[in-house]
Amino acid sequence: MVEKKKVDMTFLDHLVELLNRVRMILYSVIISTVLVMLLPVSIDFSTGNLFYATITSSLITHLQERFLPVEAELLPLSFLAPLEVYVFISLILGVIISLPVISYELYKFINPALYGREKKAALPFVASFASLFIFGFVLGYLYIIPSTIRMLFSFASLLNLPPKYDFSAFFSLVGFTLLLCGLIFTFPMYIILLVKAGILKTESITKNRKYLYGVLFILIAIVDPEPGLVTEGFLFIPLVILTEVSIIIAKRIEKARKTSE
Repeated sequence: MVEKKKVDMTFLDHLVELLNRVRMILYSVIISTVLVMLLPVSIDFSTGNLFYATITSSLITHLQERFLPVEAELLPLSFLAPLEVYVFISLILGVIISLPVISYELYKFINPALYGREKKAALPFVASFASLFIFGFVLGYLYIIPSTIRMLFSFASLLNLPPKYDFSAFFSLVGFTLLLCGLIFTFPMYIILLVKAGILKTESITKNRKYLYGVLFILIAIVDPEPGLVTEGFLFIPLVILTEVSIIIAKRIEKARKTSE
C-alpha cells in the first residue's frame, strides 16, 4: 500500500481550514449548551410551577452545596446575575460535552501536515485529550476549588467581613478554575501534535525544560492562590510526568518519521 505524501497548503487554504474547524466546534458547543439548558432532570407540574429542574440548574445547586461554606450566603447583585450564571455554567457543560469534537477538529486541522499512516492515530488522540481534560477537571473539583474557597473564606473571616458573596463572582471563580485545570492537563497532547506536524522538535523542548516547567508551575499557582505548596505539588508532579511521557512518545514519532524518510 502506497503511503500518502504530505499535503502542501497555501496560507489561504490553512485559513479556510481553520475557519471550518472552528465552525464545527462552535456548532457542537452551541448545541450541547442548549441541550443542558433545556433538558429536564425531573418534571413536576403538580405544584403549578412552570419551571423544571434542568441539568444546568441541578449542577448550580450542587456546586453551591459542594463548595460554599454553610455559614456563607450568595447574593445576586444584579437582576441579570442568575441568568448570566445559568448561561455560563451551561456553556462550560457544553464545552465538556463537546470535548471529543474539539480534540478531533484540532487534530484534523494539523492533519494535512501529517503522513497517511499517522492520520490513523486520530481516535487515540481524541481519547487521550478528553481523558487528560477530565483528569485535570476532577483534580480541580476535588482539591483546587475546595482549598481555594477555604483560603478566601478564611481571609474574609480574618478581616471580620460578613460571609456574603456575589453570586456571579462565586460561579465565575468555580467555572473558570475547573475549566483551566482541565485545559492545563491537555498540554502534553499539544506537544505530541506539534511534533507530529513537524512544527516543534523534541530537542528544543528538552533544552528548555526548566522554562517550560516554570511557566506551568506559575499557571498552577494562578489557578490555586492558596499560600501552601501542597496543592501546587499535587497538580505539578503528575503534569510533569505526563509531559515527560509525551516527550518520549514524540521522540519515537520523530525517529519513525526519519526512518520512513
